[in-house]
Formats: sequence, structure tokens, C-alpha cells
Amino acid sequence: MTFVARSTRRVFQISIGLVASLICLVSPAIVSAQAALPSAEPVAPPPQQKLVEVRVALSATASKQLVEPRLRRLLEIELGDTAVLAPAPTGPLGDHVAYVWVDLVGPSTVAIEVRVGARAVERREIADAELTGDIAARVIAIATAEMVSEQMKPVRVPKKAPAPKPPSTEEIEAASQRADAVTIDARATGAFVPSAGATMFGPSFDLGFRRFGIGAHLVGGFFTGPASFGSARWFEAGVGASYRLWVTPSLRFAGEITATASAVRVAGARIVGEVESRFDTWSARAGGSVAIEWRASDPVWLTLGAGPSAVLRPFEVSAGGARSSFEGVFVGATLGVLFDQRAPVHVKALQANGNGAP
Repeated sequence: MTFVARSTRRVFQISIGLVASLICLVSPAIVSAQAALPSAEPVAPPPQQKLVEVRVALSATASKQLVEPRLRRLLEIELGDTAVLAPAPTGPLGDHVAYVWVDLVGPSTVAIEVRVGARAVERREIADAELTGDIAARVIAIATAEMVSEQMKPVRVPKKAPAPKPPSTEEIEAASQRADAVTIDARATGAFVPSAGATMFGPSFDLGFRRFGIGAHLVGGFFTGPASFGSARWFEAGVGASYRLWVTPSLRFAGEITATASAVRVAGARIVGEVESRFDTWSARAGGSVAIEWRASDPVWLTLGAGPSAVLRPFEVSAGGARSSFEGVFVGATLGVLFDQRAPVHVKALQANGNGAP
């Protein structure tokens, strides 16, 4: 038995030694791990809002009807923790000061004026013949606390309207296309009249004014050239209207209708039916044309157009016993230089109108 007891005690001592050694080995690792953990950063408390100091003043008439200490005590209760009641109605100026003025403006009418900081004065009147004594003080204290709390609310700064966006180059160009314009068109014109075999060339002009995309024009021209009966000279003047369709800022199509009256002289022949003059007569034509215009530089455009017209007053010519008729289709083609002077676009007005019409 003695041997067993000794063996048991020996095993217990060895176990205690092993546990102690294990604790010694693990303890430094635990301490190091705890040291490696980041320490929580101290959270700064939010800044306390500065309390508003309420300064109450009563007029002489109000002081006779109301018990000021009782009114001040009731007001202090109504304000609670939102404001601090000043002991006196005077003191240094500041943004966190509420000024209260109580006045008796009638036998049963009390006026309360409140202003916090630099805000506008708020005024309220309480009229009731039954408000006397402590009841009146309570009503005034409640109304004053409500007015102070209302003025203590943060002022909402109105949002500043964003600055209008300046118009883009494309918007300015689109507006300028609708702007008023004065046009001067100098052309080299060729004309062909199949019925008389006449081929004529000469200069022509076009003076116009454009508004809302529609142009009104004064036109004129002088043409001369050979014909089947000899030669002819054609001088004309008239009016026209046009419309332009923009493809790009530098390319557009123009459609025009014209009506002209003409003075005609023939050479080497005689006009049939004329009594006083054998060589001169008058005629007229009306028709339309289509042109393509390309902007070389502002305001210069190069134009190329063509179109038919109808001779409105035909006439006959006799030469060498043969007769020719000047009638039917009058075909013309033009090549010219157009000066298109548009009115300037007012960018500020365009911006104020929402980038619409100038």
C-alpha cells in the first residue's frame, strides 16, 4: 500500500509540473496577441448646442397687470432645457439671445414680440377679457415659449438657382439660321428658249430680305445671244420668294419662285404684229428654280441653281419669210456669289429664353 501511495503521489507531482510548464509557454503568446489588437479610438462627443438666453422685458402697463416673477417662473418651466431665462432684460448682444417684449396694448389685449439673434421680429396679440391674474400669466408664458422655440429653429437657406447654361455653338448656329437676314446675289445666268432656238447669257442680280426662313426678293437681269431668227436681247425685272433648307451649317438648299416683266429687242428680224416698232416688244415669264448653296466664309456663299419658267406673253418673229415663235419653256441656269448678312444672335437673350429663338 505504501508503494501504491508513493506512485500515485509521484504521478500527481509530474502532472502538476507539466501543467505549470504549459502555462509558462502559452502565457507570453496570449500577452503578445492582446498587445497586437488595435485599441479602440476614443469617440469625441458631439459639440453641445449653445443654449439661447431669453431676456424678458415688460412695459410699465403690463407690469401693473401681471406679476413679473410669476410670469418669469412659468416661462422658465415652459422653456425647459431648450433655453435659459436671463435674470435681467439687459446684457451683451449676441446671436444666441432671445429678446421678449410684453406689452398691454388694450384693456384685455396683450402683445408679445420675440426676436432671436438677427431674425425678424415676430409679433402675436392675445385678446380675451377673461384672461386675468395667473391665467393670463400662464397663457403669455405658453405663447412666448412657442414663439421662442419657433425662432430657434435653423433657418433654411434657399437654394441658389443654378446659373443658366450658356448656349452651345450648335444652338447659336440654329438660332442664327432663323434670324433676319439681308441677301445680295450676283449671278452669271444662261437661258435657253427651245421654241425660238435662242441661247442667251448675261448677268443677273437678286436683292432680298429673309425673316423666319422665308425670303422676299427683287430680281433683275440682262441676257443676249443668238437665236434662229438672228439675235435677241432680253432685259427683265420682277419679284420673287424663297425658302432655304439647311443641311449643315455650311450647306443648304434654296427654292425660289419668280415673276418678271421683260423688254425684248430682236436683231435681223421683225416682230409680227407690232405697228410702231418692228424690233422691240415686251414679254413676261414666271417659274421656279432650285439651288444648292455652300458657305465659303461668313457671309459669302457660292450658289449653283437651275429651273424652268413659262413665257407668259409669247410673240412671233419674222425673218427672211420664215416665222419663229418666242413662247413655251424658258430654261435658266445660274452660277453666283451670295452675300448673306444675318442679324447677330444675342446670346444673353437666347440664354434667358431657354436657348430658343433669339
